[in-house]
This record gives sequence, C-alpha cells and structure tokens, in this order.
Amino acid sequence: MKPLISVVIANYNYGHYLAETIESALAQTYSPVEIIFIDDGSNDDSVELAMRYPVIVLRQGNQGVSAARNNATQFASGEYVLFLDADDLLLPDALEGLYQALDKAGPNMAFAYGQLQYFGEKNSIFASRPFDPDYLSRENYIPACSLIRSEVFKQVGGFDRGFDTREDWELFVRLWHAGWRGVHLPRPVLKYRKHRAKQEIRMLGRFRKRLSEAKLIALYPRFFWKKLLAHPLRFLYYRQRWSVRRQIRLHGPSGTPERVTSSSIIEK
Repeated sequence: MKPLISVVIANYNYGHYLAETIESALAQTYSPVEIIFIDDGSNDDSVELAMRYPVIVLRQGNQGVSAARNNATQFASGEYVLFLDADDLLLPDALEGLYQALDKAGPNMAFAYGQLQYFGEKNSIFASRPFDPDYLSRENYIPACSLIRSEVFKQVGGFDRGFDTREDWELFVRLWHAGWRGVHLPRPVLKYRKHRAKQEIRMLGRFRKRLSEAKLIALYPRFFWKKLLAHPLRFLYYRQRWSVRRQIRLHGPSGTPERVTSSSIIEK
C-alpha cells in the first residue's frame, strides 16, 4: 500500500474559487490522500463551502499563510505533505507523479516539485528547473506546491511565520542548508491562477517582496551575497526601518486552530 499524502489548503477569502480547488484535490489518481482545509480568518463563506466536502476543516483568526500552513500540519497524518493555495488547481496525476519522482530519487531527497501552468490573466508555463543551489540564490524556481517529507518539514521548523510572501523560497533555502535537496519533475502538476492586480496592490506587492528579500539576506548573507551587493542601501534601509531581524526565525506552529469537521482518508 502506498503511503498517505496530506494535502493542506490554506485559505483567506477565496470562497469563490474554493470548490474547484478542493475538487481538484479530491480527483487525484493517487491514493490514499487526506485533505486538510484551514481558514485563516476569512469573512466570506469559505468555511461553510469547505464543510460540504469530505475534508478536515480547521479555522483560526487571521495570522497569515505561513502560520496557517504550520498550524494545519499539526493535524496531518501523512508521510508526505503538499501545500495547495485555495485558488489553484492540482492536475489529476499531480500527486502520483510527484510521489513516484520522490520515491525513485531515494531517502536523501526531501521534496519533489514540478512545473506550473499559469491560467487566468496569463497563460504560459513557469520555468522551473532541476535543483541547483547556486541558481536558488538568484531566484526561486521551486513552487510552494511541492511534495515534502512530513518528518523533514517538521524537523526544520516548517515555514518561517515572519514571511508573508516568498516564504516558500526561504523554506527551500533552509532545507538546503540543513543538507536536503529536491527532485524536479519536468512537467506541469498545477494550474496556477494569475490575477490582474490593481495599481495599489502591485505597489504593496513590490514592497512585500523587497521586505522579504531583506529578510532572506539577513538570514543567509553568504548565500545571497550577490543580492546584497546589488542593493546594499536598500537592504540597510529595510533592515533598520522595518526591524527585519525581529521578524525572522519564527518557526513551528503559532497555536492550535479550531477543528470544525473531521474526515476519513480518501482511498480509491
């Protein structure tokens, strides 16, 4: 029998996309699977919608995606865990393909990742690539929606709750520093929804990315030395103005969310 995979769906006000997302996880060719939905303080009907499906439903006050994912993994029973955003869609054979790639690669690999197929306001393939730590210091080519060994994820502390964007990049860099690598599956496993952001949202997004980059440099100055040399004054500004060092190394769960429903493991 194949090992159990836990699919964790963190959600904040994405009720209008949620049915498609949950159904894409339920339609996997792989089994057994458990689906854990955690609502991060939404004010729409997300929780009520999730309760219509055979999934574990959790809810908490708004803490951000990193805290939501970490808190949800306390309820995960799977040997592997995969994080799925509440507006994206897994392709039907995503779990099967990622599991086979990771299983074949052996125990020294901590995670498997594939390519993303954009849809919505953009239609193209995200250019992921085979694991290369040098290239990882330049940009993140590893999707957050990767299949990760649960034990390894917990050993390194999960996502850093100080990151509200690029948290996946920080996780994969931390895994590399802990001696772990990933295996690349060179085909799409996820349909990644692209939204058309308003000007003010784009400006906020630019600020959040630069702040996250300052946090990455503060954590791994030798790894990201090229980025530090490229924008030293920007790093100093963000480090001082936004007290970067107080917002990093926040690992593990931040609390226990409320469990609304329970679910049996899905087997086919």
